[in-house]
Amino acid sequence: MIQAIWIITDTGQCIFSHKYCELEIDDQLISGLLIAFDAFSSESGIGGVQQIGGKDNQFVYGPSKKLLVAALADKRDNAALVEKLMVKIADLFQEKYAAHLHDVAFVDLNTFKGFENDIDQILKRKVYNRGVGSTIFATIVSLAIAAGVFLLLFNILDEAVFLVFLAFIPGLFLGALIAGKNTYGLISSIITVSPIIVYYSYSLIKAYWGTDAILNVVFDIFLMAVTYITIAMLCGIGGGSIIDNRRLFPLTDELVKTAIIPSDIVVPQPDLGTQLIQQQETHQQEPYPQEQVQTKEQYYESSSIVEEKKDEWDN
Repeated sequence: MIQAIWIITDTGQCIFSHKYCELEIDDQLISGLLIAFDAFSSESGIGGVQQIGGKDNQFVYGPSKKLLVAALADKRDNAALVEKLMVKIADLFQEKYAAHLHDVAFVDLNTFKGFENDIDQILKRKVYNRGVGSTIFATIVSLAIAAGVFLLLFNILDEAVFLVFLAFIPGLFLGALIAGKNTYGLISSIITVSPIIVYYSYSLIKAYWGTDAILNVVFDIFLMAVTYITIAMLCGIGGGSIIDNRRLFPLTDELVKTAIIPSDIVVPQPDLGTQLIQQQETHQQEPYPQEQVQTKEQYYESSSIVEEKKDEWDN
């Protein structure tokens, strides 16, 4: 899932940011980094690099006219999909605030408040929750379809075993779509095809057990298993990749717990009693100004000077 979005001008100024989780990172630092990296990649001849990959996350940005929209996304998200979404967001931003982008150096950034709702609408349609739950559900659906096909074509199993298996392909592909990722679709397809291979193997071994053709039967079972598993793997990877390339992963539970929700932010109110106690302690700790202490000789000397001046004034 996309964790944060920044809209940056060609001069490196971040004029808008929207974060879905707490990030201890400065917006201007991010904007300067991405602008510098984009300029370096262009001038060095590397080309338009749109992705900076990390261990768990990645920076993906889509260039547009006078703007650069960057996103901090999950490493599992398809970079090409994120880039397309950034370009879409950039185009919408320029269309909506065209009157304010003529001189962005003096624009009031409060003008762009509310655009996060537009971003939420764009990203919400692209999020698909996948994992153990989607894989289990995909397997159940695939097995249900496989069972229905098996019962429907049971009478022609002996004559057209391979053609019967081809009828399972739609169910395998649908299960992979539900799984939502190529690896999850692969797991679902292999689990679905396993009972079919076991049943056909058991039927053939039972029919030819004790005959001279048993070795040929074992070889046929091996070829059948390899063929079925290969087709199942292709269905799982193909179906899962379709969703993988068109949908984003949701936020993880750890990030959701720290998500920034403006309506939930509570500003602590000051405790007047605590403040008064702190002020009293501060006053008590402050040293009082010390008066200048004169010695006995200094006192008599100053007194004699005053007496002399008084005598002069009297005369």
